[in-house]
Amino acid sequence: MKRIDFLKAGAGIVVSGGLMGMAEDGEIVLPLVLPVGLKRGDLIGITAPAGCVWNVSHVDKILAVLHKEGFKTEVGKTVYEQVGYLAGSDEMRTEELMYFFQKPSVKCILTMRGGWGCARILDRLDYSIVKNNPKIVMGFSDITSLLLAIYAKTGLVTFHGPCGYSSWGDFTLEAAKKAVVNGGPFLMENPADNKDQLKTYTGGKAKGKLIGGNLAVLVSLIGTPYLPKLDNCLLFLEEIGEEPYRIDRMLWQLKQAGILSLVNGVILGAFTDCVPTEPERSFTLDEVFSQHFNSASFPVYAGASFGHLAPKFTLPIGVLAEMDADNFLIKTMVSCLEIGR
Repeated sequence: MKRIDFLKAGAGIVVSGGLMGMAEDGEIVLPLVLPVGLKRGDLIGITAPAGCVWNVSHVDKILAVLHKEGFKTEVGKTVYEQVGYLAGSDEMRTEELMYFFQKPSVKCILTMRGGWGCARILDRLDYSIVKNNPKIVMGFSDITSLLLAIYAKTGLVTFHGPCGYSSWGDFTLEAAKKAVVNGGPFLMENPADNKDQLKTYTGGKAKGKLIGGNLAVLVSLIGTPYLPKLDNCLLFLEEIGEEPYRIDRMLWQLKQAGILSLVNGVILGAFTDCVPTEPERSFTLDEVFSQHFNSASFPVYAGASFGHLAPKFTLPIGVLAEMDADNFLIKTMVSCLEIGR
């Protein structure tokens, strides 16, 4: 069986405890490691591995949400630290993250916010401890680098979803519970009041592993050992505050690095405030996307509910899924949590 057929058939997806697979080209394929799903009474560790939390009132807000759902919480010291733009020193943020991984009673690690800082600690983490203590890790934006590095190094499914700092409306909360409590398979479809930005650039359906996150953060990992293999994946991307020419530059980097020739599909989420400061001298964001994706050999659609906006999906990284670019749907095809807990 050819490697592309092997992966598309989902044969390369192995649950925790399975043997490593060997691709036709000799590349070792890590087994997929599934965390145990959350249940009422479980302990959630809250940490800030990246930027500092400028408004600590958000801590009380997320605690209220989690306690109402029946979870216990432990708030790390980093949440209250400010060292420049970081939530404490690199050493402190690393130690706290590893502490939560090593504490058996902690079942989920919820990151408080993005900003910047995760990339500074990727080479400090003990990935053998992470792999031997699999648990839910969730966040987005700058947390992208942490999520992708953990998946790349250990095979552990991570979750691109809300941070503690996010707005936790009904849609976001229920979407998160679908992923980290129930596990799936589950459908991701935009809420009725967030469909105006949906657009198909190339139609069709595709299957593949869900991998992605913030565009700028993801491209910063190219050439490092922390970017997962993107062969046959469904690549999902979001961004905030970048002008169209910068989005164009990053998409060209993906293309010229050979990544866009590997993927099975692309899903574009919220590109919030990605508008030109001088419109008369710029392409629009839609024009940039059209140039890159109107003649793509794989399906592409934009406007999916993830990224820097209030109603968010929680996307499990590494899990086999199907996208439908004509009907704007994503569906996981297997559970993203350990079965039989």
